[in-house]
Amino acid sequence: MTTNSHATRPPSRTQHHRMVKRELTETPHPEWALTMIDALRPEWSAVLESPLFTATADGEFPEAAWRRILLDFFCVVEAFPKYMGVYLAKTTFGQTPGDHLARDWLIGNIRTEALHAQWYADWAAAHGIGLEELVSHRPGPEVGALYEYLWSMCYRGSLAEAFGAVNYAIEGATGEWTRLVLPAFRERYADDPHALRWLTEHAEYDDAHPREAFELIKITVRDEADRKKVEAAARRSLELFRRGFDAGFHAVG
Repeated sequence: MTTNSHATRPPSRTQHHRMVKRELTETPHPEWALTMIDALRPEWSAVLESPLFTATADGEFPEAAWRRILLDFFCVVEAFPKYMGVYLAKTTFGQTPGDHLARDWLIGNIRTEALHAQWYADWAAAHGIGLEELVSHRPGPEVGALYEYLWSMCYRGSLAEAFGAVNYAIEGATGEWTRLVLPAFRERYADDPHALRWLTEHAEYDDAHPREAFELIKITVRDEADRKKVEAAARRSLELFRRGFDAGFHAVG
């Protein structure tokens, strides 16, 4: 008797990742999620209203400030897949609701995030920053505080808190501020597509990550106390994000 091995073969890695993505198609937000989004709106808007972004969008291009920002924030970009690896270790293959889906989503996206550090280095290189300078730079205290806070959330927070602090708040706000400044950088680096890869990926193609992270928050929060912790975690990330941008802008002003 012969059996069809294809009938029981698990889907390939690529197929499986697509299945996970389909599972995280955006669903209607429950009332508590809408309330949280509204509550975070002032901190979210504050990031987008940083003078670094408004000056760039208005055509004033603060070159020295961007150089400082690129140096300071590399530590956060480089650490992103490491952050996700920490809370991947919190998953338990389905012992709690949403846990299995969170595990597979993290595994699929860690590799993507690892590519971002190289794209960011290409952006920095176009701005005259060599790799040795980039990787050896010690960030200012404001960006250093964000870097350490995200580590703290990954180690000490719940899965939902980590998704809120890292993927929803930081990636979500980044998707929006990159759209504000991308036209100025396109004009500046028109002949160097490698210099624009990090910006364009976040501004045009990376919207799915924070949206999917929010879906994972919705299915991994357990109760009202957990929801309040997620909101607080995202709020603190956004506050520190804005402080980091402002510090870089004013340090060279």
